[in-house]
Amino acid sequence: MRSVRRLPHILYNWTVVGLGFWLLAHTFPLLDLDHGRELLLLVALAVLAEWLAVMLPQGQLSGGFAIIFATFLVYGPVAAVWVSGLASLIGQGVVNRGNPLRTTLFNAAQSVLALLGANLLYQLAGGLPDRSLALTNIPLLAVFVLAYFSLNQTMVYIYALPARQGNPLFQWVDALRWDGLTYLVTVPCGLLMALLFAKIGIYGMVLLFLPVLVTQFMLRVYVHLEMANRELRVLYEVARRLGGSLKLDEILELVLRETSRMINFHTGIIYLRAEDDEGLYRVRAATGPHAGLLKGSTLRRGDGFLGLTVESGETQLVHDTKIDVRTADDVGLTQVHRSMLVVPLVAETEVLGLLVLGDKRHGFFEDKHLQTISIIGGQTAVAVANVQLYRKLEQTAITDGLTGLYNYRYFYHRIMEEMERVSRYGYGLALVMLDIDYFKKINDRYGHMTGDAVLAQVAQLIAAEVRGCDLVARYGGEEFAVMMPETGPGEAMHVAERIRLAVREALFETDGVRFQVRISAGVAAYPVHAGDLKEILSAADAALYRAKEQGRDRSILSDRVGADS
Repeated sequence: MRSVRRLPHILYNWTVVGLGFWLLAHTFPLLDLDHGRELLLLVALAVLAEWLAVMLPQGQLSGGFAIIFATFLVYGPVAAVWVSGLASLIGQGVVNRGNPLRTTLFNAAQSVLALLGANLLYQLAGGLPDRSLALTNIPLLAVFVLAYFSLNQTMVYIYALPARQGNPLFQWVDALRWDGLTYLVTVPCGLLMALLFAKIGIYGMVLLFLPVLVTQFMLRVYVHLEMANRELRVLYEVARRLGGSLKLDEILELVLRETSRMINFHTGIIYLRAEDDEGLYRVRAATGPHAGLLKGSTLRRGDGFLGLTVESGETQLVHDTKIDVRTADDVGLTQVHRSMLVVPLVAETEVLGLLVLGDKRHGFFEDKHLQTISIIGGQTAVAVANVQLYRKLEQTAITDGLTGLYNYRYFYHRIMEEMERVSRYGYGLALVMLDIDYFKKINDRYGHMTGDAVLAQVAQLIAAEVRGCDLVARYGGEEFAVMMPETGPGEAMHVAERIRLAVREALFETDGVRFQVRISAGVAAYPVHAGDLKEILSAADAALYRAKEQGRDRSILSDRVGADS
């Protein structure tokens, strides 16, 4: 299916290549070989310009147009076509910077088509056949330059469009702007080279081309500094926002979003270590076409390529998953993506997670990407560690350290809020107070450590018998409380009995001795038994006291009458 979608692009590429080389062959008989030595020198200069070209995410900047324009003015369009085509073919073929052969062939062919197309427009506009530099012909030569620039940019844009190539920090308008700046230098130089040729011959053209190369070198430095500055701005923005009070999900989404501003990857994933299993890592954030399918998937420490990366804690750059020994026999993401960049999120010595970037093109990620994403990974790890630490501190402040249930302070705060809500909207609210029977005897007989273990196990049994919307807390000592929103007295009594029987049937063990525990419960409900918070707490506590008085190991429903009843 993907091949079918790319078919028009493939046809376009090879049509340009075929037409360009056919025109080269067709114009060869028109080439004046008497100037062969001079033309070869010009080809050599143009090749040098290609070698020193400034590489951009969408194309490149080269001073070679000065040579092409001067050749057009002095020797004509056929000679310019051959100088341009050979320079692109040789220059980009030898120093291709990782480009495939089809890109080299396309660049050579499109330069031929752009030049012949511009020459055709020049002639149709009434340009002089001898390409004179007379004032009346200067505007028509400007038509030639603008036509060449437009055709060249259009063909390259169409070539790069489906591949989604490039750096998101660098837009096509940047390529137009910077390429336009090179034309402001190369066009006047080309005109001067043509004038010097008339005075002192081919060597004057060579001498004048040297300043073009110097200008090209300065432009290379400027472009590199500009791109580095844009990356630093993104890194600064990431660091600034990660330092704010963001939630964990917001942090992860921010990281993937800002990373995609720097690299046009196919898929981005962030794994974080599970709280209940230190060897398990879950996908907490994902971006890309299959983000929905990826969320919730897991990996285990030490299993597969990603699991081994967690274990080693070292950043991994894979240029081709098909041939790399680290991923050759792996399954999962490495089967979908040809190139991958994996950065462990390390805080101190702990691997909190992984930042995984993948793309379907081999060799897509480079060493510069590795350095940049490693910085983002370090910032992310610190932010995640801070959020997790804050969450632990916050959880410690509202939970009981022994049982893991909410503590009295948090329970009281929540039941106050809930009472305000139910009194406003008329919903019901039930409260169950529970107390372990003869708990002091358990401590005296088996010791306080066993008593603590009993408290923790009873807390688990209570939590297992209530709904997710109910709130269970350790009320104090061996006493527990369960707040049940939108619940009547009958349903609350049923839950209290279920808890009592669950505790009664459970076996507790210490030093090989097994014993059982009993629990008593008092139940009250709003508005049946109470009209406010103080009354419902008092009613439930009184019902629990009655259960204790009547022999324990039982549940008692309050007999009070609420203010609204």
